[in-house]
Amino acid sequence: MLSIDLHSHSLFSSCGLHTCVEMLNHAKKLGMTALAITDHGLTLDGRLNSSFFERLNDPVPGIRLLKGVECNLLEEPGAIDCPKQFLPYMDIVLLGIHHNIQRGLGKAVYTEMLLQAIEENSFLDVLAHLNVAHYDVDFESVARAAMARGMVIEINNSKCLPRKSSPEAIQQLILTCKKLLCPVIISSDAHALNEIGQDRMIRPILEDLDFPQELILNREPEPVYAFIETRRKNKQITIT
Repeated sequence: MLSIDLHSHSLFSSCGLHTCVEMLNHAKKLGMTALAITDHGLTLDGRLNSSFFERLNDPVPGIRLLKGVECNLLEEPGAIDCPKQFLPYMDIVLLGIHHNIQRGLGKAVYTEMLLQAIEENSFLDVLAHLNVAHYDVDFESVARAAMARGMVIEINNSKCLPRKSSPEAIQQLILTCKKLLCPVIISSDAHALNEIGQDRMIRPILEDLDFPQELILNREPEPVYAFIETRRKNKQITIT
C-alpha cells in the first residue's frame, strides 16, 4: 500500500468513476497521507476546471489533496495538452502517451515525440507509464532526458493488468531506471476506489529485480513534498 499516491483519476476524467471527495475519504480510511488527483487533459475529454484548482483546498481533514494533471502527448512536435493557466495551482504534472496518438509509428518516432515534449515543457514532473502497450519507446534515452530535466519516471501498478503492458516491458523499464539510478514514483493510476493506493501487482516485481528503495521518491512523505517544492519554480517561470 502506498502512503502517497501520485496518479489517480476522478469523475473529471471520462474514465474515472468517483468524485474527488469520495476518493480522498477512501484514501484516508486506508491510512494514506496524501492523494494526487491527476485528471486527463482535454484531448481525452478531461473536464479540468478552475473550481478544482483554485477553490478545492484539502476538503477532507486528515489527508492532503495534491492537485495535478495527466497531460496527453500530442502529435505536433513538442506539444502536450496541459492547461497552463492552472499551473500555479498544480503540485504535480504528469505526461503520458494515450490512444489519441496513432499506433504503429515505431519506437524511434514515439521516442522522439517524448524527447521533444520533455525539451519544450520544463514544468513536466513525471513521465507516466512509459511501458504502455502499443507505444514502444527507448526507455534509456527518455529516462536520461528526464533526469537531465529533474523529472522522475513512473512505475505504474495498473499497467500490470492484462493487455496494458507486457511483463518484458515492465521489467525492462524497471531495470533501465535501476541501471541509470533514475528516481521513480510508484503509483496506482487509480480509476476506482478499490485501486487507490494499490501497489500489490508491481511491488513483487520491484522486489524480484532488487530495485533500490532509495530511488523510490514516494517511499515516504518528505521526499515527495521536497520534490514538489523544488519543481514548483518551473511552473511559475512558465506563465510569466
